[in-house]
Amino acid sequence: MENDEGDGIPPFDYDELEELALRFREDRRVRGIQEANADWVAGPLDEWLEGLDGERCPGRATLMAFVAGMHETLAIRDALILSLVVDERHCPKSQLMEFAARPHRARTKKAMGRLLTWAFEDEGLVPDEDRCRTGVDILLEMAAASPVPYCIQPLAVVAYVLGWLGDPKAAAFALQCLLLDEDCSLAAMIFSASDRGIAPAWCKARALAAGRR
Repeated sequence: MENDEGDGIPPFDYDELEELALRFREDRRVRGIQEANADWVAGPLDEWLEGLDGERCPGRATLMAFVAGMHETLAIRDALILSLVVDERHCPKSQLMEFAARPHRARTKKAMGRLLTWAFEDEGLVPDEDRCRTGVDILLEMAAASPVPYCIQPLAVVAYVLGWLGDPKAAAFALQCLLLDEDCSLAAMIFSASDRGIAPAWCKARALAAGRR
């Protein structure tokens, strides 16, 4: 993947992230969660989705917007997860915007739950591994450039996506999140699932097929 800013990205300044997060928080307070969230993620989501196609890594400003945004609201984190777990035919940008901007609407919660359940329980829904690995690489760039606590949510998304891929490294990333923040519920869920051998249906189907050979 091409990166216009060279190999890797320089570390994000903690004070700059704090200022971004404060600006976002204040905008949410003044204009309301829906409008502020939508404006915050609209442009970055375009770059993110283009980046998943492998054209080039999203720019530094976009990565910082995601890092600060995920720190303020988990709705942005969840939208990134859906963009990787479900393809754009079933979850286009317009749906991702709903997840990021209107997470508390009953209709939005129902749609997100339906998509995640479908992805986990339908053995015919196999991940687009190239797309997922590209997303993981971008998220690892975010996490590597971010100080604590801003690195935690990108790492939690990495853990989730690796778990969806059936990659055993998911548990290690989940544990890393928990060591940084014991209250990271997403990381705790992934670590527990790994410890109990819980895996997506497609993983189980593939393992059964391999056992029959």
